[in-house]
Amino acid sequence: MLKRFSGTISRAVMSLLADAARRFNAELLNMVNKEVRVTTNSGVTYRGTLVGIDNSLNLMLVDAVNDKNERFSRVLIMSHAIIDVVLIQEFVDLREFARYIDRYFPGMVKYIEEANVVQVGNVKVTTAGIEGSGPLAKRVKELFDEFMTKRKA
Repeated sequence: MLKRFSGTISRAVMSLLADAARRFNAELLNMVNKEVRVTTNSGVTYRGTLVGIDNSLNLMLVDAVNDKNERFSRVLIMSHAIIDVVLIQEFVDLREFARYIDRYFPGMVKYIEEANVVQVGNVKVTTAGIEGSGPLAKRVKELFDEFMTKRKA
């Protein structure tokens, strides 16, 4: 009976860990193409746009500046040297926007958590803007602009 109980706990723990790993990866991917500050274990700090992450968590920054005000077009920071990565640019959780526009397009709004993307019919909403054309895209853009204005107020 004890083995059966511990097996249940193990499955539950494994499920929680898998969910946590999925959420970690989703959050990390949401930092791509955003401005970040990276501190290394040698005490150097870089600020730039995060454009790449590999499976080992090595990072690629573009248009980076270090704490000595030296500028670099590209900086590869190896994962073993990273102490922290901080998102500088404001993060917009599009899940809130999905809830906001669901009242205008009930049943048509889909939020894709892993990519922080909202899909409304053939219109895609990312933090970079609206992808699509036609009257639906125009209306979604109007609602997005309204949402962002209210959010900042």
